[in-house]
Amino acid sequence: MRKALFLVSILSSSCFYSQNFGAINEILEKIENKYKKMTDASDYTINNKKFVLLEEFSDHSERHILEFGADDKITLIELIDDKATGQTYSNIFSGDFMRKRNAISVRANYLEGKQIASPIIYNLYLMNANNMWYLKDINNSKRWIENNKLIKKK
Repeated sequence: MRKALFLVSILSSSCFYSQNFGAINEILEKIENKYKKMTDASDYTINNKKFVLLEEFSDHSERHILEFGADDKITLIELIDDKATGQTYSNIFSGDFMRKRNAISVRANYLEGKQIASPIIYNLYLMNANNMWYLKDINNSKRWIENNKLIKKK
């Protein structure tokens, strides 16, 4: 008797929740349309632009600077600040990128001029919010903000 009652309650609750998924999807679509950030960026050029990613950890902080060159070349500068010693370490990667509308694929396969065995690869999506361009990493949702937006105007 308990098993039958439990089974009936599960089936009725799943039917109740499945009816609400349509309403939830409608609400999500309204929110996406209201705050839509994914505009077509075909006219926006990323050549000779820099994007910055800042990350804080308990023992160190990292700054990644991604600079796009004129002929599909990139330079990735990785600055690591050790909080215990106060020293800064840097790595300079170079490579290339491919762009198709808003999607950008970056491959950094050289570390300070020497080829590395496993390249650093980023799959990024170019987005705009309040006239601020940024790159969103598709894999982990980290945001690379355009460098000139980080500089405060006096």
